[in-house]
Amino acid sequence: MDQKLVYAFRGWIAFVALMDMGTAVRSYIEKRSFLGDAVTEDPILPRILGIYSILKALALIHCTLFIHYKPVVSLGICALIVSLFLYSSEVFFFHSTILSFYVIFHGVLNAITLGGLIILPRRFLETPTVNEDENAELLRQATVFKRRRPKKTT
Repeated sequence: MDQKLVYAFRGWIAFVALMDMGTAVRSYIEKRSFLGDAVTEDPILPRILGIYSILKALALIHCTLFIHYKPVVSLGICALIVSLFLYSSEVFFFHSTILSFYVIFHGVLNAITLGGLIILPRRFLETPTVNEDENAELLRQATVFKRRRPKKTT
């Protein structure tokens, strides 16, 4: 059951990464950003948001693929925290945008993903790890495979 939950959460993270790629595309195509009209006064800000969304999507894709490595999960957590900080600071501190559907949607999506990245991989990573080298394991499996082959008789 735990593996099904991990696979479902991996799909969720991939969905959030896809949403960030969509945000990046929108930042380059549209003349205005979803952060509001105040941001479009400086045309470089939507492009910076687009590049940040691409970087965050890449971090989340790596987190999806390598969720069993603690540093990669930590990278995903940091990317989500920075994203939440960006959206909340633009709304509450800089007042460059209003609390619209797009800001709330991205905030809720990132908050759910952040909560899942904090809780789920801890359960997944608590399983005992094997301290053996992966190459040694492959060599051992190869020698067992060689022993099972019958010898040729000529």
